[in-house]
Amino acid sequence: MFALALFALPIMCADWRYRKIPNIYLIFIMYWVGAIRIISGIASLHVLSLAIAASILGVLVLRMGIGDAKLFIITTLALNLPTIDSLVFLVTCFYLGALLQIILTWGLKSVIPRSIPLAFSIFFGSALYLAASGGASLQQYADALVNSW
Repeated sequence: MFALALFALPIMCADWRYRKIPNIYLIFIMYWVGAIRIISGIASLHVLSLAIAASILGVLVLRMGIGDAKLFIITTLALNLPTIDSLVFLVTCFYLGALLQIILTWGLKSVIPRSIPLAFSIFFGSALYLAASGGASLQQYADALVNSW
C-alpha cells in the first residue's frame, strides 16, 4: 500500500488533467506490489481472477479506461482480498468515491459530468475500504452496548 499512497497524488493529477494514467507509475507500483505478493503470497486466486474479469468487463461494457482497469487490478492485488465479499465491498467503496466525485463536480461547476477520471474514486474507495474494514462491525458495537447495561 506504500507505493499506492506514494503515487496517489501524481496519478490523480495526471488522470484529472489528461484523462490518462501514466504507465510509469503503474509499472513501479506493480513491481512493489509484486515483490510483496511474492514474499507474502496471494490470499485468493479466485478473488484476483474475478477482479481481472470485472475490469475486463468494465473496459468492454462500461467504457472504463485501460489505465483505470490496470489500477483497479493493482489495487486489488495490493489489498490482497481474501473473499469475494471483500471484493464486492471494495467495488462498493469505489462507487461511493465516484458518487462523491460526481457530486463535487456538480456542486462546483453546476453541470453533471458525462465522464469522470476514476483514479480519485479508486484511491478514495481504497482508503474508505481500509478505514471501514479495520474497525469492528456494527453488530459488535450493538452487542457491546447491550452487554454494558
